Amino acid sequence: MTTLLFTHSPFADTTRQGIEFIENFYQNSAQSAPLNIFLYSEAVHLANRLNWLPSDTPNPVKNFQQLLAKHKLSAKVCVSTALARGIVDSENAKRHQIDGENLATSCELVGLGEFAMFLHNSTDVYQF
Repeated sequence: MTTLLFTHSPFADTTRQGIEFIENFYQNSAQSAPLNIFLYSEAVHLANRLNWLPSDTPNPVKNFQQLLAKHKLSAKVCVSTALARGIVDSENAKRHQIDGENLATSCELVGLGEFAMFLHNSTDVYQF
């Protein structure tokens, strides 16, 4: 199993390289094995379904979310870093009395224990 840890801003070159890695993984792989994807630190902004940029501006957030949908992948998002940066699912919106939610449908808020399990079960780990 391969785990990808995203930690940088959606607009960082390393994040772009991570998105390209996912594209290449499925283009060049004879298998359709799922990737474990974990978003931490500034990368949690990739999980914001309300992200908007003008149409003439590259939008790595939308590209990432479309890539997840295309390959039927789910990204796990660190709940504490997400909430601290305004990325909220409906459950946490109720719990913390936040008006609204903005977590992308292909993403799930989880604790760091989920990332530890990814590491335990992975043969390859890449950080972007």
